[in-house]
Amino acid sequence: MRQALQAALTEWRNRRGSGALVEAADQAIAGVIEHLEQKLDALNLTIEQTIAGDPELRAQHRLLMSVPGIATRTAATLLVELPAPGVLNSARETAAYAGLNPCQNQSGSSLHRPARISRIGNAAMRTALYLPAITAMRHNPLVRALRERLEAKGELQPMQIVAAAMRKLLHLCFGVLKTRQPFDPAWPTTPTAA
Repeated sequence: MRQALQAALTEWRNRRGSGALVEAADQAIAGVIEHLEQKLDALNLTIEQTIAGDPELRAQHRLLMSVPGIATRTAATLLVELPAPGVLNSARETAAYAGLNPCQNQSGSSLHRPARISRIGNAAMRTALYLPAITAMRHNPLVRALRERLEAKGELQPMQIVAAAMRKLLHLCFGVLKTRQPFDPAWPTTPTAA
């Protein structure tokens, strides 16, 4: 619902800024924008209150926000869009659920095209992860290292690197939820307790 309201708000703001309008039309559009803003604010407050009122959701939200790049609204979106615990057993399954799994793009004589994301999956999750992935490529040490490795290879286009960063970010989110431990940038090198 939040995404639908946000899309409608963007549409009406764009419509208002698209050219010269008759005063009555401009006022009507301004009224619609104000109404949508109020509804969006009320919905955001309801989401915040729902998370704050449920200890399990609050703990999961806090874990997701420990991942650099994930902010409160993205964490809330992921909590809504991810299936119930235990449905997805691995980070790979989670990436496939979101449509962030790579698939080969081959047809006839075009055998050497680069892989693309499948996009067969949850579009809301992909939308929610796009801007956080761009942020994470600068501020999350694990996602930044991935970006640097992929850029050094020179085989992928910039949007393919963003898609890889989205996938990595989702893997990290799945990891903190699965282990119930906050994000640790040294995780790959952290010794496990015996």
